[in-house]
Amino acid sequence: MKEIFNTAVARLTIAYVAGLALVCIFFSALLYQLASREIDQSTRRQVVGFRSIMGGNFVLDEGLNEMLRNKEASEARSRLKAQLLLANIAVVASGSVIAYAFAKKTLEPIEKNVKAQERFTSDASHELRTPLAVMRSEIEVALRDKELNLNDAKSLLESNLEEVNAMHAMTESLLRLARNKEIGVSKEVDSRKVIREVIERYASQAKKEQMTIKTKLKAYRLVVNPEALGQTISILIDNAIRYAGKKSTITITSSIENTAFVIAIRDNGVGIKAEYLGSIFDRFTREDQSRTHQGSYGHGLGLSIAKQLVDAMGGTIEVQSKPSEGATFRIIIPTGVES
Repeated sequence: MKEIFNTAVARLTIAYVAGLALVCIFFSALLYQLASREIDQSTRRQVVGFRSIMGGNFVLDEGLNEMLRNKEASEARSRLKAQLLLANIAVVASGSVIAYAFAKKTLEPIEKNVKAQERFTSDASHELRTPLAVMRSEIEVALRDKELNLNDAKSLLESNLEEVNAMHAMTESLLRLARNKEIGVSKEVDSRKVIREVIERYASQAKKEQMTIKTKLKAYRLVVNPEALGQTISILIDNAIRYAGKKSTITITSSIENTAFVIAIRDNGVGIKAEYLGSIFDRFTREDQSRTHQGSYGHGLGLSIAKQLVDAMGGTIEVQSKPSEGATFRIIIPTGVES
């Protein structure tokens, strides 16, 4: 990858330098032609001036006159060529350095995207390979067991079904990531209604985990895609329930800050370690690496989907957390008028 990038930078630099050299040659040739004409006119005026000084009593040999004029013009052209050559060398040399930096800067986003794609492919392959390996191992063990009974076979099928469901959930998440680049038509919605509808879907799950969901919501009229907003809130609530722990409290608030609509979802769990805050929204980054895991493992795609949805709505998503102090996720959308 590094060699390919370096080769691409070198080729682009050569192309930039070649273009710069052609421009320099063109303008140098044009400047040389204009300067040559000026040199010829200047030498003619000098000869006429010399005749005037002699008072017209001295007749200058026309052959000598022509020789002197040509010699002076030739020397002037030689000096001009040397100056233009040095100027072109200096421009091309300095331009080469600038061209290399510009080429590297131009290809840098492409390199990042390629690396991200390679990392994504590798991570996705690993995530799919793990459940497949578990299923294969379980099936091979079962096939070698000559005393396998119905109950054991049923347990095996249930275990395999769990792995299949996990793979299905991940592939759905991957498809959702691909589709979320375009979130659809926006319309005016009641923010409080959208948030409450999402909270209701998690009421039974929160009760099962002995968790309390507190809200402090105001009614705001927003022009957004309601499905995208609801899905984003759903991901963050699910994330809080999954990692905050039993008997914890989740607080959800909404407000307007500097004409932007803000939803804050806070849990009082163990928090997130500082080294993971910068990559928490990257694909396949699991919070269970930094937070005490209380529920089933995810695939590290939820927060990445949430960020992509918020980006598509023209907003931003941020996280604030310290170990043992919980975590607060904030969705900031640059629209909102209090009703």
